[in-house]
Amino acid sequence: MGRGIKRRITLVVSVVVGIFLFVAVIQNVGGVDAITQEIEKLGWWGALLSFANICVMVFGWIWGWKILLNAYGLYPSWATLGRAVVGGYALSYLTPSMYFGGEPFRIYLVTKELNANSTQVTATIVIWKILEGGTLFSLVIIGSFNAILSGALAVGDEVSLTLGNFIVIGGWGLLAWSFITKRHWISRFCGVVQRKSPWGKEALGRLFHWLKEAETIIHDAFSTHTKAVLQVLVISLLINLTVFVRPWIFFFFNSDVLLGFRNLSFVYALFFFLSSFLWVTPGGLGIAEGGLVEIFKMIGRNIPDQAVTAFAITIRGMELVFILVGLGILIHFGAVKLPRLRRRKHPPEEHT
Repeated sequence: MGRGIKRRITLVVSVVVGIFLFVAVIQNVGGVDAITQEIEKLGWWGALLSFANICVMVFGWIWGWKILLNAYGLYPSWATLGRAVVGGYALSYLTPSMYFGGEPFRIYLVTKELNANSTQVTATIVIWKILEGGTLFSLVIIGSFNAILSGALAVGDEVSLTLGNFIVIGGWGLLAWSFITKRHWISRFCGVVQRKSPWGKEALGRLFHWLKEAETIIHDAFSTHTKAVLQVLVISLLINLTVFVRPWIFFFFNSDVLLGFRNLSFVYALFFFLSSFLWVTPGGLGIAEGGLVEIFKMIGRNIPDQAVTAFAITIRGMELVFILVGLGILIHFGAVKLPRLRRRKHPPEEHT
């Protein structure tokens, strides 16, 4: 069985599982009618602000990446970056992790349209992820601390949360430190593998030189493009804050409930780990809805399960606008191929 067939089977299975979980959550919280009523309570202003929130997030991605590319002398158009970012967003949506997956398409499209050095373009993506991680994990640490102090978690969950912070944030910290201080840990590791491996030495050698060049470019961003890095750091903070305040917008208009910073950071941190380790269906279908219901039970604000599910579905529906546009972009550039319908051949009629 080829890799392509296995990939398709995995995707189909994950979609089926996601649909099953999604339907189960809807039935468990009172059905479609109960959720529809909660969505209607949001009102036009609530819906408009929620959608504007997502638009600001997407524009922030485009703007921040443009600043980094411009710092390296690369000047793609807003349209090019828009296609790359939205297409990559759609691809990430279909992958097991919420935070990665679409980067190769972004690199391919910008490199192709600018005829640029792929190493430079890749370096800007890595820099963006480092800066995004810095602001993201700052909020996650605060939320994790609040979650542990709240007493809403079992001891085992508190240990898991602490361990998750240590692994994920510690790994990010080591990676960032390697780039900032020019340690070249990644290329060095590749060099060790090249020397020890009995095969693939030529390919590993090319990878070693490519990684070393990328690490040098990333280091230069922190030492020679400080202004651009600081600008993007602020933008990445604003992007993460758009996600942070989404529950506040929805439940303020839906239920007149004002969620405080502690509640929002609690939800943000737990949802981060949910989307990092349990995102096994496309877009976390079924997992996001069910996970959010359980998370909101922990914060003790007596928000009905159907309202939480309505929040998850509303945000998913608004994100779907960009996902569909992104899928169109991916199909246009051949990154996603639609299945071809084969016409059934009829045997020629016999004339007597």
